[in-house]
Amino acid sequence: MHCPKDRGGRSVAKSLQLCAQVHDALSYALGESSDPVLMDLVLDCVEPMQGDKHVLVVMQDPCGHGLVASLAALDRARGFLRDAVAESVTRKRAPQLSFTVLPAGGAP
Repeated sequence: MHCPKDRGGRSVAKSLQLCAQVHDALSYALGESSDPVLMDLVLDCVEPMQGDKHVLVVMQDPCGHGLVASLAALDRARGFLRDAVAESVTRKRAPQLSFTVLPAGGAP
C-alpha cells in the first residue's frame, strides 16, 4: 500500500510515482535480506517528505520484535536498502530513507 501525501512542491503524480518505485525496490530488497528481524517486518507504505529528496518508509512489526530492535535492523541495512532504491528509481539521485515502525496491530 502506498500512502499518497504530497509534502513538497512536486506534483502529486511525481510523488506517487517515486513512492511506488521506492516501495517496489524495498519490497524486493527486504525479501533478499538474511536479517531475521528484517525478514519479519512488513512494508506498509512509503510517504514523500521534502519533495522527492526524502521519503518516510512505514513498516509494521507483526512478530513483535519491538521498536528498538526493528529500527536497529533497518539502520544496519540502510546502505543496502538505499542502494536497492538507487538502482530502481528513475531519478538523478535516490531519496534519503527515514523509517518508522508500527507495532503489531498497526497502531502507533
